[in-house]
Formats: sequence, structure tokens, C-alpha cells
Amino acid sequence: MASLSYYAGGEWMNFPYGSEPRKPKVEVLHATKELVKFTLSDTDVSVANSLRRVILAEVPTMAIEIVNIEENDTVLFDEFIAHRMGLIPLSSHGVGDIPPDGGVLEFKDCNCFDGCPYCTREFRLNVTNREDKVLSVTHFDIEEDTQQTKRFERPEWPHFKKVRCCPFRDPTLDEEADHKENGIIIAKMKKDQSLKMICTARKGIPKYHSKWMPVATCVMNYEPIVSVNPEVAAKLTLDEKIDFVQSCPRKVFEMVEIEDTHTIEVARHEDCIFCDECTTKARLLNKKDLCTATMDTSKFHFTVEAVTSDGPRTAVDVVRAALRILDYKLSLFLKDAYGDDIQDHLPLEPAVRERTGM
Repeated sequence: MASLSYYAGGEWMNFPYGSEPRKPKVEVLHATKELVKFTLSDTDVSVANSLRRVILAEVPTMAIEIVNIEENDTVLFDEFIAHRMGLIPLSSHGVGDIPPDGGVLEFKDCNCFDGCPYCTREFRLNVTNREDKVLSVTHFDIEEDTQQTKRFERPEWPHFKKVRCCPFRDPTLDEEADHKENGIIIAKMKKDQSLKMICTARKGIPKYHSKWMPVATCVMNYEPIVSVNPEVAAKLTLDEKIDFVQSCPRKVFEMVEIEDTHTIEVARHEDCIFCDECTTKARLLNKKDLCTATMDTSKFHFTVEAVTSDGPRTAVDVVRAALRILDYKLSLFLKDAYGDDIQDHLPLEPAVRERTGM
């Protein structure tokens, strides 16, 4: 497919694309609520990095945005507690990934004036310590204002789901043990101290603020291509071979004894982190061509870890949402670029090719 590119110098040039479109492949290696590992192949770094950035910056979740503190007798400032409340994860399953999904609306897209159940959720926290010991206030003490949801719930939105603080209660533990082991501590109070507030949660994306972050981490690595030149390795002494194998901090290489001959083999190429320790050691041994460690720029390994097993969204759900969001954004771009001419494949040239810019 041919297209045109506009240089900063002010001239047009032909920018060649492959005649055959790429067909990226996804291989799922591990998938649970908390962790997803998959391999994306037959594509380039622009697509892989776009997916990574969408996972980290554009998957929507719910988070507490407004905190009205009515009473605070703790040693913490109101602003300190409000900041902690904003970072508490909220279950965000069914909030909607793209505009056609419906779900929970963003406040800026809602027609209400000051928030309604279609764009906000209200939570209440009211705790007073009546005992003569230190009391820990955790996210388990936050309760959703269910009356607000019941007043405005519409039957045509079946996925109008309840929003809860994460992680959920562990049914295998009693309440006191669950508070101690799994509760996210908001504040600690002594006797006769109180904490009362009303919190408003809204939908957003991490691009606005990190409190809407759907994952704990998302890492993308290139596929390593590690090789050892057997002819050069055969010229090394046994001590030099041992030094070379031990130079790798990730234990990618190992010694193999075959018929009283020690050879160097690549045992775990996927553990390579491109630290160049092996190539540096090869140069010190005056064997520059002993090994090579390069990147396969068409294959990428992803690791996505959820915040908790309960939410705000599971790792699998985040990856699916990111793919849908990326596809939706690209479809809007292609529609603007090619108009109604686009079908199952791209036409050879954009619908409009006017020279714009400098």
C-alpha cells in the first residue's frame, strides 16, 4: 500500500508500506484475575507500545474524586485523609470501555449539573471509637449510599452494577482478622475520636490522574535472540568458558559436557535482559564474535498485573478493554482519514490529500 508523507522541510515523498497487511498473533501464556502474561508477535514496536500505553493510561475505572469531611478528630489532616481515600481501589466491572458501551458515564459527558447515579457513586464513612484501645479505620468501613442508586436506577441498563471498595471481604476469615490482614488503613483513632465523611466517586482514566490506574504494572519486553559461536567457543580454555558462563547475571548460558568436551549452550534465552555482560566478557577474552544478544523487533512479551484480585478490574478484563479501546480509536482515525471508502481493507490513498502544515 502506498501513501504520502510530508517532510518538515516542506516536500512530499512516497512512503512505502508492505503490500500485505500484517496479521498480529497473541499467545496467552498465563491468565488469572491477578496476572496475565501473553506474547504479541508479527507486529512492530509502535503497535506493541500503543497497547502498553492504552493499558496504563486509557482503561477507565472508578475512583473517589470528592471528599466532604464532616468530622475529623484523628491526628491526620483532612487533606491527608482525602488523598488516601482517592487511592482506594473501587470495583469497576461494567463501567464501559468505549462510548457505545453505555455503562457509567464520565462526569464531563453527563447532562446532570452536580452528579447523578449515571456518572457518580456516593460513599459514606462514619466511625467512632468507643473503646479504650486504638481502632484502625479501614476501607471495610466505607459503605455505598444504596438509596441514591435505587432512586434513579433504570431497567434498560442491566449492567448498572454496585461499586464496592477493593479488596472484598474474605469469607474464610472473621471480621476482626479480615480488618487486620486485608484492610487498607485510612486512619487510627483513640477513644472518643470520630471520623465522618461523604465521598463521591466518578469514572475516569489514568491519563487524568493516577488514582484511576487499573493495573499495578504493565511491562513489555522484546523477544531475545541469543546465540553462541561454537567455533570461537571451542578455542576457549575451560577456565575461560566458566568465566564466560558465570558473567551472565541471569544464567542464560550453561556448560554442557559431551564426550569429555565442555561446550557453551544457550539454556534460557527468555531470561536475557540485554545487559551486555556476556558481550563485554567476550571482548575481554579477545573473542569479539563469541556471542550475540539482539532483540526480535517483531515479538513482544507482556506482563500485566492487577491491583487486587477483586479490582478495580481483573488483569484479563484490562487487556480486553485495552484492545477494544485501541481498536475503537484507530477506527475513528481511519474513518476521518479515508471517509466512507474504507471497507475491510485500506484503500491505496486517503480520501483527501491536501497539503497542510508548514
